[in-house]
Amino acid sequence: MLTPEQYLGAVAERIQRSGGQLNTVQIGPAVCPVGLFAESVLMSTMNYCVIAAAVPEVTAAALYDFTGRATQHARANLVGTMGWTASSVVIAGLVGQRVYPDAAQAASAKSGNQVGGETRMVAVDLTAGQTYAFTGGKMWGAAMHGAIRAKLTFCFPQPAEVYQQVQWQQAQQPQVPPPPYAGPAGPQPPVYPPPGHPPYGY
Repeated sequence: MLTPEQYLGAVAERIQRSGGQLNTVQIGPAVCPVGLFAESVLMSTMNYCVIAAAVPEVTAAALYDFTGRATQHARANLVGTMGWTASSVVIAGLVGQRVYPDAAQAASAKSGNQVGGETRMVAVDLTAGQTYAFTGGKMWGAAMHGAIRAKLTFCFPQPAEVYQQVQWQQAQQPQVPPPPYAGPAGPQPPVYPPPGHPPYGY
């Protein structure tokens, strides 16, 4: 069974693999991996902020709250002036052992159009092995949405893919034999024969 921590580890690794600047940030009670990317598209800068957190269960309310906080963090770290030379894309994901239907629906819904910005919500259900997110396109900015979709699906892979990766990594680690059993009291001192017996007393 995949743990939320293992999934977050995979997100962090993929942020680095795709050239993102990896940090951690405290959002509410959770310490979250954050990836900041800046890519030039035509004459403007596309800023991506990929941020993820682990929670026991993902509800729509938790997802909206987390996304709002993640967006505030992203805007505070934006390169360029919002809307003119910079676009902000926030991809915020919550990872849990269960995703409620309202959260799955919220994550999969088409995001609203915003000036110079885009926010995508992701809900990852580790028990069901599902990743919920809007990965469709829109009428405007097809190239931009293709880039967003690629970033989202790369940084938030399907749980089965992460599980295979974790299994493979564990198989690659050398198997260290356990230390010799030393008994409950630790290593025992050597036992010497009493005086008068061999090897003493000849």
